[in-house]
Amino acid sequence: MKHLTQLTLTALAAISLSACGGSGEMDHFKMDEAKMDHSTMDHSKMADAKTMGDTGHTTGVIFSISPDGKEATIDHQEIEGVGMGAMTMGFGITSAVDLSGFAKDDKVSFMVKKGRDGSYRITAICNTDTDGKDCLDAKMDHSGH
Repeated sequence: MKHLTQLTLTALAAISLSACGGSGEMDHFKMDEAKMDHSTMDHSKMADAKTMGDTGHTTGVIFSISPDGKEATIDHQEIEGVGMGAMTMGFGITSAVDLSGFAKDDKVSFMVKKGRDGSYRITAICNTDTDGKDCLDAKMDHSGH
């Protein structure tokens, strides 16, 4: 039984490495998985691949911001448009976004875009306590709609 367990773990590790391109390193920012809480994720709200888009927006509470300001972990509500349920997860930040005015426990509204690498990055963010509930509307471009 011990041999079977080791064999299974080895096979899973090999599959995981091949899914990452075989190098064992991720191409995009590294998230601290210990800070991610997928236990509350509502899979019934997940859209199938045919209906998912590459942009969406939602609200949430900042859990943490990386020291370099290039990542934020946010406990967010469902992100309609990309088919993602509510959860706590880390997001990369695009170069157009400045997190210097934000801190842990800030209530925010934010927009995400899915990159070619499959990760979601924040493209716009605002503090709903200081800037109002609809603060993201001013940052979103609705000209194409």
